[in-house]
Amino acid sequence: MRTSKSLPLLVSALLGSVAHSANISLPEALAESYAPIRVECPSDIQWVRPATGLDPAEAEWVHNRKRVVLDALEKYLHRLELEDFDVYEYAYRLCNSNLTHVPVLGMIVSGGGYRSGYTGTGGMRALDDRLPEAVEQRTGGLLQSLTYLGGQSGGSWPVASFSTHDFPTADKLVQEWVAANAKLGAVPENSTTGGSLTSIFGDVAAKYEAGFPVTVSDFLGRDFSYEFLPGPNGGLGLTWSSLRNQSKFLSHEMPMPMLQTTSLEANDVVYPQYLGLQVPNLNNPAYEITPFEMGSWDSSVSAFTPMEWTGTSLLNGMPVNTSSCVQGWDRISFMMGTAAAAFNFWYIEDATNGTVAPFPKRSIDTTMQGLEKRYEGQSLFPESEIQTLIEVYKSDFNLSMPEIAYSIWPNPFQVNTTNNTTSVSDSVGSLAELTFVDSTETGSSLPIAGMIQPARNVSFIIAWDDDADSIPYAWDNGTNLYNAYTIANASGLPFPIIPPVATIMNRNYSLKPTLFGCDANLTTTKSTASPIVLYMTTAPYSAYTNYTWITGNFSLTQFNEIFVNSFNQITQGNGTLDSEWTTCLGCAVIDRSLSALGMPRTRQCEKCMDKYCWDGTVDDVEPEIMDPPLMLYPNISFAEWNATSAIYSE
Repeated sequence: MRTSKSLPLLVSALLGSVAHSANISLPEALAESYAPIRVECPSDIQWVRPATGLDPAEAEWVHNRKRVVLDALEKYLHRLELEDFDVYEYAYRLCNSNLTHVPVLGMIVSGGGYRSGYTGTGGMRALDDRLPEAVEQRTGGLLQSLTYLGGQSGGSWPVASFSTHDFPTADKLVQEWVAANAKLGAVPENSTTGGSLTSIFGDVAAKYEAGFPVTVSDFLGRDFSYEFLPGPNGGLGLTWSSLRNQSKFLSHEMPMPMLQTTSLEANDVVYPQYLGLQVPNLNNPAYEITPFEMGSWDSSVSAFTPMEWTGTSLLNGMPVNTSSCVQGWDRISFMMGTAAAAFNFWYIEDATNGTVAPFPKRSIDTTMQGLEKRYEGQSLFPESEIQTLIEVYKSDFNLSMPEIAYSIWPNPFQVNTTNNTTSVSDSVGSLAELTFVDSTETGSSLPIAGMIQPARNVSFIIAWDDDADSIPYAWDNGTNLYNAYTIANASGLPFPIIPPVATIMNRNYSLKPTLFGCDANLTTTKSTASPIVLYMTTAPYSAYTNYTWITGNFSLTQFNEIFVNSFNQITQGNGTLDSEWTTCLGCAVIDRSLSALGMPRTRQCEKCMDKYCWDGTVDDVEPEIMDPPLMLYPNISFAEWNATSAIYSE
């Protein structure tokens, strides 16, 4: 990253260029400037909705989505050729239930930077019935059967990208990405494909001059957008609420995108502080960002606000100034920046040489020999980039490190604490602003909170985890899934019971597809109200994809190698490792809906559950270091593979 000497002049230079003309439409104004727009407030909307069930608009959309899912699911099940199972009867009963029992399926992509973003995209590709190979291997169609697609941190990038590009195939999408660009504003000033340091800070300056808080999340989001979003200037004018206008969203042909972030505000909590920066606790409130709403189910908030009006100052559920409501706050770039708001951790880790506030994916021990090729610099964010950002925010906006380290939003849930009749706690309601951080900081990179709310009734979840938490080789050992269970259990939310990490490692549950929650007794609810979770982490099947989380400058050849590895995971090497797996996956997908329809598990599916589901056994023996070979080519070492691989050698 290079500091531009002209940057301190940006604010004054942009004063005359960011004003919104009343003669142009809102989309045109948002495409001109990153600054949100102030408009007259509407009088016919509910500004704050208590978290009692789904938003009516989302509920209607989900119901209509079920019509599309039913068709996709029926085609998918026919390909499986299940034994002693009448797909036609199953589909008839689903339809005859007024679609009520059509299973609600979800997929989440974990945090993990470019590792998770790219390998997770590969996982989605392997479930797409538009990919002939996926149809042939009988995994294609599950992507079309999803109702929800969630992400956080690096996992937010494919979620946002698939949605803004109107849900194309992964192969088509990756051709739109400008992945070969330098990151963090380090592209040439005259670049037509990426944001330079000056142009990105020009965008941030426009928002600042319009009177809104700006932080590193604004910079990072604008930087991410040039790779992942369509349209001029890195999709400058795109908003999260405008995803409702995408043609495949309107026709219910794509799953609903949902991002997760975490607030530092909670009741009577004393936060750990390092170097003057706060870090969250395990039970901090998780907030969700959907095309319809933003808010939290957490008991300290238990409220939502319309997505398109986020950024508006509200008090007691009404605008503070009816002539000054905000639109354009929910830029998709800023939503990605909020979902990945981890600058506090990056700074603390660098300043303490990785000994304090470590992310799992940034805590890999690089002292062992032979790891330099893959892990040099794994644990720390580049120090020069951190210092440049701090300096520019100080010189241009007079903002200190603690003021820029998080994502700052106007608090739509602010209340008069002396007359608080809402469910919002006084500690949250008393704040004019909300402070958000990457949810990965709470101990789990899996954006599970919104997906397991009883109101959504999600019955099956694909949890794609690529957060690199196993030292020293940066594979995944199940820590994120176990912590997700711990958080869900503490909140009384429906979720499978997850065994400790030692069991996951000793039984190789993170290296092969594993189902949790098949036995309803092994769930937090002891009932089928809890979903079945398929846990999959990136693992070496045909490629060593444990590259560093910040490595993202990939060619199409490198992407292909990553995608093929994810495909081999999903299909178990085209069935060569286990010919029964894809059939058993189908059994798990529909299992919860069978009991609702009065249909028993078939003998074939019972056998599948016995084979792929955790049975409650705990193995607490100290696990060995996780250093798996290529699953499909176990006799090939990393050095031998890397001699012909594109991932590390290009």
